[in-house]
Amino acid sequence: MARLPGRDRVVIGALLVAVCALSACTSASERVAPADLDLSCAGEGSPTVILVPGLNTAADTFASLQTQIATDTLVCSYSRAGLGQSPDWPEDLPDPTAGTAADQLRATLEANDIPGPYVMLGWSYGGLVTQAFAARHRDALAGVVFEDSSTIGAFQDESFDLSILQEGGRQIDFESTIDEVEGLELADIPTIVLTQGNPEDDSDASILEWWTELHDALAALSGDSVHVIATDAGHAIHWDSEALVEKAVDSVVAAVRSGDQLPACDDVEWVPYGGECRTP
Repeated sequence: MARLPGRDRVVIGALLVAVCALSACTSASERVAPADLDLSCAGEGSPTVILVPGLNTAADTFASLQTQIATDTLVCSYSRAGLGQSPDWPEDLPDPTAGTAADQLRATLEANDIPGPYVMLGWSYGGLVTQAFAARHRDALAGVVFEDSSTIGAFQDESFDLSILQEGGRQIDFESTIDEVEGLELADIPTIVLTQGNPEDDSDASILEWWTELHDALAALSGDSVHVIATDAGHAIHWDSEALVEKAVDSVVAAVRSGDQLPACDDVEWVPYGGECRTP
């Protein structure tokens, strides 16, 4: 994909989060897409970790991270419609949204007997899909990690051209996606937000600060959240600082297993992994 300058590139680089505000929307009528996504799982244990890739990115982006997480619990990665080995989005269905992508993921997990509850890690646009999953399938969600995720605030910026965002040969309906995630609340679901701290270039520090403030709002969606800056990483934190992402997933999994809240953010705990606590 052609490299885009400035804010558009940062937003595309972090299209990661989507959650609807209603928690009871899990009826079969919403899961209209086929349960046929390509899915790869490893390890054993509960909760199950689901790795949700970024825009136009297949499951193999998480190959190394999945191997690490699989030493502690069951973990699955997948490719959305039209990517990797997954079939195309059906021609007779409207353009996909983060919500319909979440519905198709839930249907695929059920069809393959992948047990919940799920801890979702959403990177970039995968963060929006994760938000949508939290909204529409709250019954199956136990914890969240947002890896340099996109937010609806980014899409609502006047400088961003939604028409350039396509995946698997289909335009993504972002106006509907915004409607799906607006008003989201995560209650007390254990949530860790990771934000890039070392972008590809530092030509406009205000863009990174704007992006970080959007992530402050994302962390505020949950009453049990931690916001960590990946000091040595750009947008693909799982490539640049894999240990930090693994640490975030392990922390959420541990909180789910114990039933306790996440520990308060402490640099002593996060700095060895390449992270610093964010204090808005």
